[in-house]
Amino acid sequence: MSDNKPYFHFTLGPVQGFVAQARRTRDFWAGSFLLSWLAGVAICAVEKQGGEIIFPIPNQNFLDAILGKNKEAKPQQGGIPNRFMADISNCQKFDGNAVTNAVKQAWLAIADKVWEKDRQGLEQQGYPTKEIWERQNNNFWDMSWVITEGRDTSALDKRKNFRTHTTSVEGGYKCMMMEGYQELSGASDKNSGKKRRNYWVNLVQLIHSKDIGETEELCAIAYIKRRFVHTFKDVKKPIEVNGNTLMIHGWQLPHNVPSVAYMASVPWLKNLLENQNYMDDFKQVLNHIDEMKYFSDVDINERAESKNHVKTIQQIINDTKIDLKEISLDGNIYYQTFWDNIGNFVADKQNYDGKIDDYRPKIKSALSKLYEKMDDFEPSPYYAILLMDGDSLGKQMSHEARQPIISKALDNFTQQAQEIVRNNDGFLIYAGGDDVLALLSLDDAIKTANQLRIAYADCFAQASNNETKVHSTLSGAINYCHIGMPLTQVLMDSHDLLDNIAKDGVGRNALAVRVWKPSGQAVQWAMPWEKVVDNQAVEKIVQNLNLDGIDKNSSVIEALSLAISKQKGVDKNLSIFSTGFFYKTRELMKMLDEMMQRNELSEKQASKLLLAEYLQSGNFRKIDEEKQKQLITIFEILIEQSKNYQSEIDDNGKASIDEKSGKQLTGDAGILVRILGQKGLGKGDKA
Repeated sequence: MSDNKPYFHFTLGPVQGFVAQARRTRDFWAGSFLLSWLAGVAICAVEKQGGEIIFPIPNQNFLDAILGKNKEAKPQQGGIPNRFMADISNCQKFDGNAVTNAVKQAWLAIADKVWEKDRQGLEQQGYPTKEIWERQNNNFWDMSWVITEGRDTSALDKRKNFRTHTTSVEGGYKCMMMEGYQELSGASDKNSGKKRRNYWVNLVQLIHSKDIGETEELCAIAYIKRRFVHTFKDVKKPIEVNGNTLMIHGWQLPHNVPSVAYMASVPWLKNLLENQNYMDDFKQVLNHIDEMKYFSDVDINERAESKNHVKTIQQIINDTKIDLKEISLDGNIYYQTFWDNIGNFVADKQNYDGKIDDYRPKIKSALSKLYEKMDDFEPSPYYAILLMDGDSLGKQMSHEARQPIISKALDNFTQQAQEIVRNNDGFLIYAGGDDVLALLSLDDAIKTANQLRIAYADCFAQASNNETKVHSTLSGAINYCHIGMPLTQVLMDSHDLLDNIAKDGVGRNALAVRVWKPSGQAVQWAMPWEKVVDNQAVEKIVQNLNLDGIDKNSSVIEALSLAISKQKGVDKNLSIFSTGFFYKTRELMKMLDEMMQRNELSEKQASKLLLAEYLQSGNFRKIDEEKQKQLITIFEILIEQSKNYQSEIDDNGKASIDEKSGKQLTGDAGILVRILGQKGLGKGDKA
């Protein structure tokens, strides 16, 4: 029997324009959280009218917090998808416009609280800030909805093609975070530079907060993202929804979140804090920082909220007898290069008084001694952005019998994803439905992605029944980014990497990886999950090199990076698999691949030529025969990871390797292995 009941479909945006445009991790997190909160308000407005959310199942803890019912731990990360479908057949009357109005009123409630708190700084005489504030806040959100007879999941996409949202007309100088939006001072004539600077310097002083940098010029939307955490707990607003009153609430949120430098330094920090022999040297670094602060106006080591550290570091801080409350969530202080740039401490270099010049060399020297004490272990300058998304769910949703199973599976996965990221010392930005977005260290990203992929498949297997079985796969994108890279750029790139490389390029059920240096993209590599995690290949690596500490479920790339990092030639300071060797091999692979495409060379012949090149490398011939055989096996596995394998997804969501694929070569696997093995600390990797 066909389903002729009425269904309400809703979507809220702009997602990319709001979440991904960020200058700090705090902006990134805030955008995701606020989008989830507003989507939750939309769901509450539907339920207030008698509607029932069918897909996806929303996070009840999040909804209860919005309604003021939740007395226990309230959500700290985004977890409500920006799109949903509701059964409205039991509604006596239903008004879709009441839902969009509720979202607008909820946003303005947040904006009003921020304005009230910072009015003295925002509303400076002679500036049109209030006019800009109201214009941008009243016109930012883009919402679409449609009511269908039956569960036509494509109807909303068709509706979105008829654009009715009109953005505000923006003039003047633009926001440094949100592209296209005017900054709040509104000073825009030819000689307005000094007037703008004065506005923002005065604002920072008047609001008594370091949330806004004196050189930052932000629009209303970006300003709210940066400041709303201080007033969100005070949000309590009644909203009229089709003749009913919906009371929405905010709650207490963290004021500090980990910086990208902190996430990059997590493995180093764990090593530091787990060994009490390093504590005296570490305290010397902190003492020099305190001295600099005492004799100057600089304040760079904000005291962290310990509950916002990653799991392992938080446990060490809680359990240790040593007072480690001063561990900063701004990891920049752990890098020597941070202390080289005076611009990190002084906004106006022209009027710099030179007070801190005596202290910066002391801090760098203390850090150098600490690195040496830790066996030359220094923090990696690379962190990871992990973005994951389910494959072909739209096609699966077209089968009505599969919809309840998909909804149940995604609800279970959302809960598991939060724990998986936390247990791997990641900072979760968002987990809702089939989407996950998180920051991790270079060491933890691939294994976290793999654990999420396994959990996702398990959730669908558990939700399926004998009559209806639903299969779905999870694709992932990892951007390894230097801490000096602009955050917005790599966030936007993560979506390109996932959509165009992992999904469209490899065919889904895949992992795609890029490494970004400050000079640009260094490497790109992508592979179906069946090849990313090959237990037999990992076992060969472990057995041939007698490696400890490698889980058989590790990715081949991770196992190779560990194996290669441990292989030394006759000269103990020179690795057999040198950086130069990998770059040379990549160029050779390009040439061989061109010959293969012209049918001048077979795949087997190409592999033999690559192996012959490897056998000619200088250090290789100095190794005994048994060791040579072991290393040949490793190199053969590396060649396998350098092929262009692709996935196939059938109509039921099952994935397999495309048997026609794997006939081309790329040398990027070797470069990736080298960078991971050296933790981004190899010669030329830091630049």
